[in-house]
Amino acid sequence: MKRNRYYLIIFLIAGLFVAPQIWTQNMILGADAVFHYNRFYETAEQLKTGNFSYFISIFGFQQSGRIVNAVYGPLFSYLQGGLVLLAGSWFRYQVLLNFLVYLFAGCSLFKLLTYGKIKENTALFSAIIFMTTYSINYWILNQGFTSWGTSLLPLCLIPLVDLKNRHFPFVKIALSVALMTQIHMLTAVMLGLIYVPFFIAYARNRWGTALIELAKAIGLYGCLSINVWVSLFLINSGDQLKMPFTNPQMSEKAIDLGGAYWLHYPEILRLIIIVGFLFCLVYWHSVQRFTKQLLIFSGLFLFLSTSIVPWDWLVANQVPLVSLIQFPFRFFAPFTILFLFFFASMVNDLPSKRFLPIVLALFSVISIGQNWRILSHDLNRWDKESLTSKHTFVRVSEKEARESFYDTDMEQALKAVEKSSPDYLPIYHNDKKNKYVSYEKQILADQTKFSKTVKNNQLEISWQAEKTDNIQLPVIVYQNTKIVEGDREITPVLLSNIGVPTIKQHVGKNTVRVRYDPPKYVGMIFILCGLSWLATLLGCAYRFFIKLG
Repeated sequence: MKRNRYYLIIFLIAGLFVAPQIWTQNMILGADAVFHYNRFYETAEQLKTGNFSYFISIFGFQQSGRIVNAVYGPLFSYLQGGLVLLAGSWFRYQVLLNFLVYLFAGCSLFKLLTYGKIKENTALFSAIIFMTTYSINYWILNQGFTSWGTSLLPLCLIPLVDLKNRHFPFVKIALSVALMTQIHMLTAVMLGLIYVPFFIAYARNRWGTALIELAKAIGLYGCLSINVWVSLFLINSGDQLKMPFTNPQMSEKAIDLGGAYWLHYPEILRLIIIVGFLFCLVYWHSVQRFTKQLLIFSGLFLFLSTSIVPWDWLVANQVPLVSLIQFPFRFFAPFTILFLFFFASMVNDLPSKRFLPIVLALFSVISIGQNWRILSHDLNRWDKESLTSKHTFVRVSEKEARESFYDTDMEQALKAVEKSSPDYLPIYHNDKKNKYVSYEKQILADQTKFSKTVKNNQLEISWQAEKTDNIQLPVIVYQNTKIVEGDREITPVLLSNIGVPTIKQHVGKNTVRVRYDPPKYVGMIFILCGLSWLATLLGCAYRFFIKLG
């Protein structure tokens, strides 16, 4: 019960950080807001209406039938959809989500540190600093989804403490990586990279046993994340997808160049980093081996987040997987967690340096003030900056567009502000045209000619035609997408560069239905995934209550 008061403090600080938004009634719409709001509106409407479409979008993204959530945090998308329904407007949803990401970040790092036997006060001050870093504010200020993976990443690092104590928690490890896979794939990859050196240190002199335990963890992970992998396999085996854009000038987004703002949230973070490195150098022989490991591996992620790594050269030479990173500053998120874990561990290792907890407490108080000031500044820009930007279009007046985000009809905002993000569209004809522009012309431009409704888990498109002719439907077609008229499946006359079909229309009212038909084995795999999660969570709950007893 004593520890609960620390969680209460974190809860109150999370509330303090959303107070300026509640007070001003303003919003912050970053570059990724419209994309993610469409994702979660999709799952919200599926939950609300009972019309489910796991693969294609039948409510969001202009009801275009495009695939997004199936390959981008599918299970977490449905949890977010539930929160959208709970909130009832985009303003309330943003306040709720901002509060939760702060709360999760603080609680998860506090739990990690106390699990590692670090004193509660030290853990609390470290958690508060973590809540104010750009790794978390990336969602608040720009709706960058990396923050959601980062906010829960400390929980997934709890197995590091077990590995240090010569125990391999294969269920925890499998569950942690699977959770990250269901939220944010890149964070899951980084989590795996963090595990590697600590696993190697654990496995020394016990490789046989360690490899068997690793195989068990991989097997359970496969069952818990198989829905993601089968979706990626199914879609990529039949279609060439437009993946998130390749950044040929990655170095420009390193933290020592254009991504330097990651070091400025809070502004005192740079001082904290310098103090941490200097104290560890001075008292190197007095800190534990595990603490040194945390510093070394956090330093590795710091190095990867800089332009010292020849990122532009790696992209130009098409080194595998490098292009998926897009921005080196993303490595700064795991660095932040590992460094704060190291700093808190160092404070714990040096009990004779009684001023260190006081310094950490001072840092946390200053970070709260700096974070409050940053949030207030960005919220005050709500009425001053245009919502229109490159590839983002405002279909009504700016005033009406802003008001739509407070409307209980949440679809209005997504119609008022549209973005032509081409992620995960199918690519045909080896076309080199700008896919943002293609999506603008082929999907966004012709919405008013067609009526779109959802019936029986399918997208229904209707329109009036004055003559028999070919017409392009504003919908995306993948290999397993079916277009049906009556009881007859229609084969498109032509597919555009992004999979928009041209079909024959007849005079009068035309109605077609669009659905995605995966192979039958996919349903069985999804059942396996669901049962795996149920069995694993029930097993964890059973062990938890056994310990309480």
